[in-house]
Parts: sequence; structure tokens; C-alpha cells
Amino acid sequence: MAVKIALAQTTSGEKWEVNLRKAWEYAEEASRQKADMIVFPEYFMTYYPMEEGDYQKQGQSLEGEFVREMGRAARETGLWMVFGVNETGKDRNYNTIVILDAEGQLRGDYRKTHLFDAYRWKESDDTMAGDEIFCPVDSPAGKIGIGTCYDLRFPELARMEALQGAQVMLYPSAWVKGENKFMQWETLLRARAIENEMYVFGCCHYSEKHYMGRSLGFDPSGREILRGGEKEELLTGGIELEEIKKVRHANPVFSNRRGDLYHI
Repeated sequence: MAVKIALAQTTSGEKWEVNLRKAWEYAEEASRQKADMIVFPEYFMTYYPMEEGDYQKQGQSLEGEFVREMGRAARETGLWMVFGVNETGKDRNYNTIVILDAEGQLRGDYRKTHLFDAYRWKESDDTMAGDEIFCPVDSPAGKIGIGTCYDLRFPELARMEALQGAQVMLYPSAWVKGENKFMQWETLLRARAIENEMYVFGCCHYSEKHYMGRSLGFDPSGREILRGGEKEELLTGGIELEEIKKVRHANPVFSNRRGDLYHI
């Protein structure tokens, strides 16, 4: 039986309370559509870059009010939730993805490891890099792995999580608009699906100024299963775990790979 995943291709504001109300709206709609899990973008709790507020001062711990209230939304809608948090750090904050189960319990968190110091952006000015790759966790959608936005450009991360059993790779993102950027986004997401024979979903933040939306999902053979536009919207797609087994049986890349030649 297919598991339904929902991608909340949203924008967010500088006040977490406003973004929490948006989370409820999208979660309730996803629940009505019989989804099992909903994914929100990177920078969902606090929009980045901020124009008026202080990004550092807006941070919260993972025990803070925003995560607690998202947990309440998870419980009341019966959804697993994946979303971006502005997590308080020492001298700078972390760009963190949180995974809650349908009881609102924390099942995992991932601090973005590859910071977006490229294309005239310097994320490291405001953000500390995490030092650990996410350890995949069991969920109704199978064993899920996590990467964040710019992490997509580093295939080692997805491969290492696939070797740890990940069947679905989620990339909450805020992919910046620009020349050739959608082509790269689409190509890299599809490549991660094909080379690891897993489901891959990129849930991209949408904003008129910075981020393009255009979320995508691919199955283990690289076929497109969902596509978003340049707007706010809820997208849904199905995950068939048996499809992973079929693809990996037909083309056993994990058996054929020369692990003796690589460091991973």
C-alpha cells in the first residue's frame, strides 16, 4: 500500500507565531488528503535573511515553544512532520531540520553540515555548521534520510545515508532563484534518486524575493512523481517501498559497487 507524503511549499515570515499558524493550515489540509507525513521547507520557523529582525535573537532551542507547538499540531492532525528550525547556538545559530512523529515526539534532528557560502551568499556569517550526518530513522514512509538544500550538491551525504538504510531522502530547502538554478535543482534531485535507487523529495521554500519553490519528487528509477510551481501550494505523492526492492533487484548497485576502492 502506498504511503502519501505531502510537501508544504510555503513561504514564511520573521515571526514564528505567524509561521506556526501556516503550519496548522497546511497540516490540516494534508490530513484531509490522507497524508502520512508533511515536509516543510528550510528556514520555515524564521525567514532568512531577515530584513527587520535579528536572526540570532529569534532562535529557539529544540525544547522551545515553536517545536512544542509543532508537536501539538502533529498530534492533533496525526501526521509525521519535518521542518526547518532556527536553533539557538553559541555564537551563531544552527540551521536545523526537526523530525516529529505523529505523537509529536522528537524522532531526529539534523544540523545543516554544508553551509551556502556561494553565489554571493555567506550563510556562515549567521550559521554554525553541524558536524554529523543524519542517521536515518524509521517512519511510516520507510527509513528516511535528511539533507538540507546546499547539501544536495554533495552526493556523499545521500550515499552514506543510503548505506545506513535510507529508503527516502528528504531535502527541505530554500533554493535561491537564478540562472540555471532550477536545471541544477532538478538534475541533482533526480541523480540522487537514480544513483541510490531511493525516493527523493525536495521541498523548496517559495518567496517572491529569494526562493523559487518548484518542489520535486522522484521515485527510485528517477521518474518524476510530483512537481510544484512558483507559488505557495501543497503537493502530495505516493511512496511504494516495494518499488525500491524491484529497482534494486533489477540493478543491484549496492552489491556491485566496489566498496574496497572507496572511503565510504
